[in-house]
Amino acid sequence: MSLARRWAEDWPTRPEVGVRLLGLWEEPRRRYHGPQHLAEVLAAGELLGCTRAERLALWFHDAVQHGRPGEDERASAALALRWLPAAGWSGAEAAEVARLVALTEHHRPAAGDGPGARVCDADLAVLGAPPERYRESVAQLRAEQPALDDAQWRAARRAVVEDLLGAHRYATTTGRELWGARARANLRDELSSLRG
Repeated sequence: MSLARRWAEDWPTRPEVGVRLLGLWEEPRRRYHGPQHLAEVLAAGELLGCTRAERLALWFHDAVQHGRPGEDERASAALALRWLPAAGWSGAEAAEVARLVALTEHHRPAAGDGPGARVCDADLAVLGAPPERYRESVAQLRAEQPALDDAQWRAARRAVVEDLLGAHRYATTTGRELWGARARANLRDELSSLRG
């Protein structure tokens, strides 16, 4: 199903917001944080049982993407706070979407935060993708960082992979069952290649 149709099925009375969001996701400089990632995250969200509000957060979670981790997530959350009330969503709904988007900066929802757990797990589902898709996603991430030379990229990426191996665990039972073992294998394989 196309992304435009996905949006139309959930929010048929607000097509203009979907058009604006897709315009951001389809910016030509995006390699990883583009339509493929959005489609994969939405599909993962379906497997995790994401609610409509959580799916809306997935639409916004990387809407702003300039290759500045942390800043991009905060800017995407701020975008939701601006666009959603202007389009008719309540302030409370917009605040919850923004909260969920902000969680994707570190992917560490609090215990008992089911919505946060589902949104974070959906965003990181690619870690547990088949090895060829995982490697493709890493190459796409690399392409989004042209300012880094190979040594800088390898050092930065190694830190990320080591952090994920040391601290990351899918926050939902479904996420752990679907992607946990494969994610650890993918990350270990990448770390081995980075060390080599």
